[in-house]
Amino acid sequence: MLVYSVPKGGLNKGVIIPLIFQCPQECVCKSSKPTQAWYHKKCGDPSFITENGDILCKNHLKDCSGYFIQDAFFQCNKARQSNTWYQHKSRSQLLMALSFALNAAEHNLDQNALNQFTKNILDSVQKRFHN
Repeated sequence: MLVYSVPKGGLNKGVIIPLIFQCPQECVCKSSKPTQAWYHKKCGDPSFITENGDILCKNHLKDCSGYFIQDAFFQCNKARQSNTWYQHKSRSQLLMALSFALNAAEHNLDQNALNQFTKNILDSVQKRFHN
């Protein structure tokens, strides 16, 4: 799914990119490679991340609510086999995982949008994490 096909409104304000992330450390796959295979738990559609650190899917205006990245649970294909979900629990784990999202943003955004995305997501994590 392309970013521009995500409905505008709700949490979808500002820059939004597909969620490319690494598995949390305790995941059964033990992979540190980034993947784009993250899907919304309720509907199973691909997930996106906004510049404010919110994760959403194309259905965020009607069927599925978005949520702050701190509150997100992730499941890779290997974890799906046992229906196990994992979460980035510490700020350092979250920032490491966010580095992959920022790397993806470098390949999808022009310099101005990249600067805005990076500044806003880091500010948001600083303000909202554990609040």
